[in-house]
Amino acid sequence: MKNQGTFHQPFILAVISGKGGVGKSMTSVNTAESLKRAGYRVALIDADLGLSNCATMMNETVEASVDEWIRGDCSLEELPQNCNGLTLITGSDEPARERFRPELYMDAMDQVILHLAADHDFIIIDTPAGIGEITLWALDRAHLGSILLVDEPTAISDVYRLCKYVYSIDPEYRFGGIVNLAESEKSAGSTHKRFNSILNYFLKKKTGYLGFIPESEMIRHAVKQQRTLFQDDPTSKLLDEFQFIAQNIIGYAGATKKDLAKVNL
Repeated sequence: MKNQGTFHQPFILAVISGKGGVGKSMTSVNTAESLKRAGYRVALIDADLGLSNCATMMNETVEASVDEWIRGDCSLEELPQNCNGLTLITGSDEPARERFRPELYMDAMDQVILHLAADHDFIIIDTPAGIGEITLWALDRAHLGSILLVDEPTAISDVYRLCKYVYSIDPEYRFGGIVNLAESEKSAGSTHKRFNSILNYFLKKKTGYLGFIPESEMIRHAVKQQRTLFQDDPTSKLLDEFQFIAQNIIGYAGATKKDLAKVNL
């Protein structure tokens, strides 16, 4: 797959959270950057139509949005924005505008994914917080739902309800957990284990572990400066954690490729 497009389709990852303000967009941007730096062709779709943040976090001016495409103000080919080798698609850059029906957005996003599929290895979808139609669309299109967990009771409860709803639709859905704002690797493992204990007790389910992101002044500085962590300090050990997350996602992608090969036999 690496640099050769060996997957018949890109691996799609939906980054989700039960509530806002837990670092979902920061995680999406830096995970996409990590995959890109590992040599893959990566597209990032900011599907948070009300509060799109990915372009802002990369200090990029949105040149065209899915919102504008639906209105006829740009073409599909104008939507992919090259951000230092990372492809960015923005759903809407004007949240105050009158909204279209979600079905129209989802149909448009499906066409965007088809457009990106030919020349990308990974597509990461940064979703709105909570359980909404766009989030459910993203999870339905994704091969893996990446849950962003923080060690806070309401955040854990909200993510649990989201997972419970998805499992009621698809009992075999695959989730992977990323713990953000962790004090240490040990505390991150404890948070993920506690969440899995809740899932197992009530639903007989568990999620995989993708990695953790430590609470860090460097992250706050990078967000404030509108830079990815790699741009802010390419020598930081913090980047090892995002590279670990990226390698686990690559592992899931490889397993998915094998599963698809079995289906096509």
